[in-house]
Amino acid sequence: MYLTTLTHRDELFDLALRWLNDHVAPDDGATISRIFFYESAISKFVVERVVNFLRALYPGPLRLERIRQKQLLRRRLIEYLPQPGARARELIEQFEKDPESFFPRLPIDALLIFSADSQLAAIARIKRLSRVAEKVSFRLVEALFREIQAEARRLAAIRAEAVGVALTDLISSEEEMQNDFTAAEATVAGRFRSGNVVIPREALTVNDLLGFKIIGAPEFLDRVPALLVQEPGVTLVESERHTGLYNAVNMLVEIALPQPDRLAARLQSFDWSLARRRGLDPEETKRGFIDYLAKGAGTVRIEIILTTYDELMESEFGRSMHELRILRLRQRQHYTGPIAQNAAALIEYLLTLAASPTVQVAELPIKMYGRYLPETVANAKSALFGKDMDGGLLDAFSFAGDC
Repeated sequence: MYLTTLTHRDELFDLALRWLNDHVAPDDGATISRIFFYESAISKFVVERVVNFLRALYPGPLRLERIRQKQLLRRRLIEYLPQPGARARELIEQFEKDPESFFPRLPIDALLIFSADSQLAAIARIKRLSRVAEKVSFRLVEALFREIQAEARRLAAIRAEAVGVALTDLISSEEEMQNDFTAAEATVAGRFRSGNVVIPREALTVNDLLGFKIIGAPEFLDRVPALLVQEPGVTLVESERHTGLYNAVNMLVEIALPQPDRLAARLQSFDWSLARRRGLDPEETKRGFIDYLAKGAGTVRIEIILTTYDELMESEFGRSMHELRILRLRQRQHYTGPIAQNAAALIEYLLTLAASPTVQVAELPIKMYGRYLPETVANAKSALFGKDMDGGLLDAFSFAGDC
């Protein structure tokens, strides 16, 4: 995975590619934990950088509120919605009638930013690790599916040559095509066993690990891009206007970081004791921060979305509800076989490790060429936190003798 919001994105990508090829180094666990802990400190600067830009857009002090559940976000939208029209009132009524249909207990990590006149000015959010894993695995599977298809065509060409016809003239039964695909799938899986799978960074690039949604009237939003590029150290990499069910402007923005010593000085208030939760020594972690900064990229990329209040309501309550878009994306996946499942599980295991107190991984519990049930994956993730997923019903009983 190539997460452009991270300064050590190249290091993490190389490590993840090694893991896909079933090669784990003794210090990989500590490296993953250290990367994500340091990047959480760096993201603090990035968030403050964008919030300061918002302060220039809105008169008066801003108020910030961090929330961890989607239901609370939707409640806040209703509470601070300026002058709701007929469509907004309709959506709110639907929500109040059946809040359970709006994914109420979905965990999120978001920062609501309110203007001095109690308008919801912006929403900052960082993707949950499971969503990052899913997004990366979708892109990985797309790349691997093309390889499986190419291998299946090669096998079909061999069958065509054996009967003396061109591939385009070969008539194959459903069973023969399925056998080709299964054999091709096994061949691609075997490449991971051999440790020689190479995947380009472009195929696994994720630019929106951290993102902001700026909300306002159309005439206000039209001025934001020009004001943004006037900010020192801010570059607008690309801008795309979406129309249809989902209406918004998505901008990819690159933010330059200060020199390592200056950035470290600006983050003096960072709570380094939190490193202990990641299995790291706080003092040692703090001492290594400047060296980490010096070896990383000098810029990071984030997503900034420009949307109106009406379109925000549609994306949270109406025709373009974010969660339904995710479900539709999952349903549209062309390939959901074992390689796809293993890719998602392995990436999620890596990211779960980053948030856990575990820093030692002797062997990867998921191989790209293996076969696993969901319980196996869930148990492997639970073990990172020192927990047994299911103690078993027998724990509730007492037995005589050696039992």
